[in-house]
Amino acid sequence: MGTDQTNVRKRLPASQRREIILDAALETFAEYGYHGALMDTIAERAQVTKPILYRHFSGKLDLLLAIIDRAGENLRKSLLQPDSSEMDWITAIRHGVGSYFDFVEHSESGFRLIYDTDLNVDKRSQERVTEIRSSIIDLVNQRITYYTDTDVVPPEKIYVTSVMIVGMVESTVIHWMNTRRYPREVYEENLVRGVADILGKLPPRKR
Repeated sequence: MGTDQTNVRKRLPASQRREIILDAALETFAEYGYHGALMDTIAERAQVTKPILYRHFSGKLDLLLAIIDRAGENLRKSLLQPDSSEMDWITAIRHGVGSYFDFVEHSESGFRLIYDTDLNVDKRSQERVTEIRSSIIDLVNQRITYYTDTDVVPPEKIYVTSVMIVGMVESTVIHWMNTRRYPREVYEENLVRGVADILGKLPPRKR
């Protein structure tokens, strides 16, 4: 049976094996922290040998960067759908806030690596996190621009509003995640109302 299991693992596509390794690394980082995590533990949890592990990733930092990138891309994808043209602005707000909470609820460890962890490990990890957060701001900026009369509101005002909203969402979600003081729905509904109050003051796009 052990031989059969080994053969099955050998037949895994490289992309699938990579995902299994990343899942094992994320679990290990979440449990032991970056500095306390061992490559031996990651290899054991991924059910691969260390040579295979190093064939995919050169070391812990390479693993950390890949996990950050994956988490950031998954969060961004969750906020992209559906397209702005398919929603009114209130629906867009509810979708964006709900998608953010959904991501955190199902990918808490990945979210913590981006927003709630000290990543003074390497300059590259800090740069990746900054890039992800900037991409989320840019995405929100595009959404707000779509619904706003840009003949009246200058782009810099829309951008700064996007920064404010993303910061408000981040801090609210992190507080909920860390305390669970009230049900998710309480945080979500109040956040939707707060974002709607801010955006409701911007003149709507002319149809």
